[in-house]
Amino acid sequence: MKRCTRKPLMSSEVRKEVILERLGRDQRVSVLELSTEFGVSGETVRRDLKDLEAEGAVRRVHGGAIPAGRTTDTPITERIKLNAIEKDEVAGVARGLINDDCVIFLDTGTTTLALARRLIGFKKLRLYTNSLMIAQAACQHFGVKVQVTPGNLRPIEQDLVGYDTLSYIQQLHFDMVFTGAAAINADYGFMDYEEDEARIRQALLTRSSRSVMLADHSKFGRIGNVITAPFSQISALVTDRRPPEDIVGAVRAEELEIIHA
Repeated sequence: MKRCTRKPLMSSEVRKEVILERLGRDQRVSVLELSTEFGVSGETVRRDLKDLEAEGAVRRVHGGAIPAGRTTDTPITERIKLNAIEKDEVAGVARGLINDDCVIFLDTGTTTLALARRLIGFKKLRLYTNSLMIAQAACQHFGVKVQVTPGNLRPIEQDLVGYDTLSYIQQLHFDMVFTGAAAINADYGFMDYEEDEARIRQALLTRSSRSVMLADHSKFGRIGNVITAPFSQISALVTDRRPPEDIVGAVRAEELEIIHA
């Protein structure tokens, strides 16, 4: 009889070296993603991160860690520069889905911001958002009426979140909702790193006739900390290229439409 051989687990020291390598490359690591990669529990990864923090190598944040030299997460003003061409391509495709006289919501994010900048040519489009940057971009277009939600201001994201934001959204209904995601994973669906963002997106999905996820290819295969929504809760995914086959299969099983540039 053949015996199954298990892949030996990494030692703590090797895991820490990998964590530091990931931080050098991505500037942030996720407990969930690392525990899956290493084949260990989330508590084990958190102990590794605690040890690295004690050594002054990292700074722990909700759901993961960032390099010790950083005092905040990457600001949205810096993320705008990443994959800017691809995000604009996604925005151009998404723009074609919107009809005049619609009521839409754009949540915070760099790709939804790219869409806000493309809302030219409308006469009576009504747009709601919790993002100050999206509001400023959209109000430059004469035919777009902009309404901003209440909430607590997050300086890094320049958006509004919290109980007041959720309560306000739950009183409304939108023809279309355009949202972003930190990660798209074949096993978990759409994921985020922050609970505030995930809660708002979850509320939006229950208040719209059609929900559209905007994401460039860099989000494919990632793992976030929070499962925001399964593929079945989204009407369409707009992206800049065809997703990997595992994601395509998972998406089509839920009859989610994929639209790519």
